[in-house]
Amino acid sequence: MQPADVELVVRNKTLLSANRQDIVELYDNLRPSLHTYLSLQGLSEEHSEDVIQEAFLRLVRRIVSRGPDANPRAWVFRVAHNLSMDYHRSKKRQVRPTEAETHLVLREPVGPNPEQTMLLRERLQYFREAVAQLTPKQRRCLLLRAKGLRYREIAEAMGVSVQRIGELMQRVTSLIETGVVRR
Repeated sequence: MQPADVELVVRNKTLLSANRQDIVELYDNLRPSLHTYLSLQGLSEEHSEDVIQEAFLRLVRRIVSRGPDANPRAWVFRVAHNLSMDYHRSKKRQVRPTEAETHLVLREPVGPNPEQTMLLRERLQYFREAVAQLTPKQRRCLLLRAKGLRYREIAEAMGVSVQRIGELMQRVTSLIETGVVRR
């Protein structure tokens, strides 16, 4: 090492040790307000902490290379701001999936999952048992309605009034929903 290099190292160590307490104090004082500022800039808590640490690391490097700054508070805020802007820029540059890729990832599965399949089978079995226990008139009314016939058409097909079809359908629906089918 050259004598000038030794002098620089000794001066920097002395400078750093003299400013160490000031840096720690500045960190303790600025951290909450920096954290709030960076949160308002849209950074997560984790990224805010990273930016704050990087800003203070750069402050230490600056003090070592150039000496103390006249206004370290403003300097740290400016560095933190620049780092947050760098983060947002890098986030924009990340490869984003195309609309087609997003659709493939977000689209619903083609069929039901095993649990849904089991529930569907149980419901269908219950429905079949319930329909089997209906009176012949109730069953015929339900089946005609399931085929898409209107009450008036069902009434004509069964030879009863429209009002009677309404009563039958209400009774069938109630029996199936409550599970109280003739035993």
